[in-house]
Amino acid sequence: MASHGGTEEKAARYAPAVGSDADIARWRTAAATEEVAEFFRLARERIAEVVRTKRPLCLASGACCRFEEYGHRMYVTGLEAAFVVERIDRARTVRASNPLRLLEVHESQSRGDCPYLRAGLCGEHEERPLGCRIFFCDKGADGHGADWQSELYEELHTATVTLHERIVAPYRYLEWREALALVAEGPRVQER
Repeated sequence: MASHGGTEEKAARYAPAVGSDADIARWRTAAATEEVAEFFRLARERIAEVVRTKRPLCLASGACCRFEEYGHRMYVTGLEAAFVVERIDRARTVRASNPLRLLEVHESQSRGDCPYLRAGLCGEHEERPLGCRIFFCDKGADGHGADWQSELYEELHTATVTLHERIVAPYRYLEWREALALVAEGPRVQER
């Protein structure tokens, strides 16, 4: 099965795909810091820069969000999942929508898609994970789309691992919906 955001083999090489309440709390606390926000802002800028030069075509079909049907997986770190959920939940609050609920994640796992998929499109496009920003179905006219996507993902994943080490956040490499389930059911950061 193909993946964007990494491979199942990579997930198996790293720490067990579990997160304790302490791990989840640390991810959530770190996700709310300026340092982590700046890291992901710069990573998003890097992706946008490469995408502008490569010019892949997105047909906005939502196929990439239907994991089972499309035959792939997406992986994130626990910290990235906490960051994305924190940003989406904050945006949903502004729009008077509900934050991510564990039920949404479980329903998406049953359907085989992303819990943020709405009417065939990403309902949270502005705050999507790095892997979603890098992955394009279109491999380009030169047929090397998968190469630049993989190289860019590896570059940013290495930087993400370094971020975990620098801020002393537990590193877990998890399938997207598994990470969302942990973050959705885990302890919430108290408002400051």
